[in-house]
Amino acid sequence: MAGVLSVLVFIAVFAAMFREVVAGHVAVLAGAAAFLLIGSLGGGYTPQMAVNSIYFETLALIFGMSAMSALIAKSGLFVHLAEGMAEHSLGNGWWVLVMMSLVTYAIALVTNNIATMVIILPITLNICRRVELNPVPLIIVEIVAANLGGASTMIGDFPNMIIASAGVLHFNDFISGMMVPCLVLLALTLVFFEYRLPGWRSKPKPIASRADDSDHIFGHPVVDQNLLRKGLFIFGLALAGFVLAGSIDVRPGWIAFVAGLAALVFGGFKEDDIFQACGGHDILFFVGLFVMVGGLTAVGVLDWCVFAIDWLGGSSTVFRTLVFLWLVAGLTAFIGGSTSAALFAPVAASLVTATDPQTAWWALSLGILAGSSGALSGATAGSLAVSHYERFVKRHPEILKMIPAGQGLGHREYARWGMPIMALFLCFSTLYIVSALN
Repeated sequence: MAGVLSVLVFIAVFAAMFREVVAGHVAVLAGAAAFLLIGSLGGGYTPQMAVNSIYFETLALIFGMSAMSALIAKSGLFVHLAEGMAEHSLGNGWWVLVMMSLVTYAIALVTNNIATMVIILPITLNICRRVELNPVPLIIVEIVAANLGGASTMIGDFPNMIIASAGVLHFNDFISGMMVPCLVLLALTLVFFEYRLPGWRSKPKPIASRADDSDHIFGHPVVDQNLLRKGLFIFGLALAGFVLAGSIDVRPGWIAFVAGLAALVFGGFKEDDIFQACGGHDILFFVGLFVMVGGLTAVGVLDWCVFAIDWLGGSSTVFRTLVFLWLVAGLTAFIGGSTSAALFAPVAASLVTATDPQTAWWALSLGILAGSSGALSGATAGSLAVSHYERFVKRHPEILKMIPAGQGLGHREYARWGMPIMALFLCFSTLYIVSALN
């Protein structure tokens, strides 16, 4: 009975989030409270078990990376970089797509997808308006590029932060295990978009070097050199700590936590901005999510997943890992990458073998990458991209003439691009996992 109630609460929480009835962190905290109530009534999930289910290192990583990213973003570097790349890509529409994809990937290596898209989307939409390009394919490729950047490193996005904590993995592990396949997938993504957009190599209308509506295209925002020096110095020390963490026997999360404190101290943030700068809402979201996943584990729901994987994959480690990869991808398309990482981390741990302690974690990360790229509901920054797009269209309805009828940014249009990309990612990831296990 407790298991059924727990599953129903979990579904209700994510239904509320999907329909945007309440903010995500409010929904999961309410769900966590419901799990604790169910656990106290049934005696199977105590408050101490709930505390033990929280990956505190992940919270430390979120805090530290959010604070450092906020400091560097406050300096104006990211916007300056994005506008500079965009300005040099304006020979034709194809190079607009390539350059904006590359800069999105680069920013997503060190900051979460939502922060990345907040920086990139206004620039993208204004470029498309000025050069008369359809913004929908550009936004979609940027969402995918942000997913790839986030999957490439331990600090890029929330799922890998969870995987790093659950799998006791280090920064260098992700560089060796995930960056190469993600770069290959980025190249395949660009080839796919070139195939789907053959007319984009023709020259678009030249862009005027002017700015309006507080946009900087291409008046180049002033970079605060003082903040930039502080931000890069703190980030450089943190990055060195991440690289050396295995040698000095310190977990990366606590290095990020100390660096984040330094970023808040030297960043000159206003008192009202500190909570946002340190990822406060994200931390609350993951506290609630970890408690809910702990409750599902306590009542045996995740054991059902392990049983299903064993039944479908048999005794073969390769087949079991591949079943896991595809299962994660399918569910991530509906529930999102962060939730999948928290939900399936215990399952990945059950697939780890003494001879290969990492491939199961890469299967989890690659499955999340494929699923979050395949559907708008699975993308970390999907709803953000839609809201930015819709607000921009209301302010600038003339951009609608560049968008074919019925092909605006929505779930159906995204799926026309995302589902083939998801299939492409899964095929490559399958080959990668098989080669890693053999």
